[in-house]
Amino acid sequence: MTKQKKVLVVDDQETMAEVMDAYLKQCGGAKLLYAPNGNQGIQLAREAVPDLIFLDIMMPGIDGYKVCRYLKEDPLTRHIPVVFLSAGQDSAQVRGEEAGGDAFVSKPFVAPEIMSVLTRFLGCSPSSAP
Repeated sequence: MTKQKKVLVVDDQETMAEVMDAYLKQCGGAKLLYAPNGNQGIQLAREAVPDLIFLDIMMPGIDGYKVCRYLKEDPLTRHIPVVFLSAGQDSAQVRGEEAGGDAFVSKPFVAPEIMSVLTRFLGCSPSSAP
């Protein structure tokens, strides 16, 4: 029996978590964890140690770059892949890579893009996109 995968979405827009949950259902029903800001995201990542983190860049308080750097410096969370979600330009992607991010998805994203990320990091084989 394999353990259920966990995916953490850190984004100040709760609708992003709802959208991601629909994609996760297509990816074998991974459990969605949600944090509305960077500080709570760090705390939840340390407590739950998810298999994948989707991280918004622009959030109130601590931004996604700082959250990613913290997670990648922490021995408990450094192995977790971090996928940045942002409406930013190419410079945001470069900064995300410099912060230790493993992938970058531009908002608004399209289903094949998210499903590709989920397949890459969770090893799922989705039946179809929502």
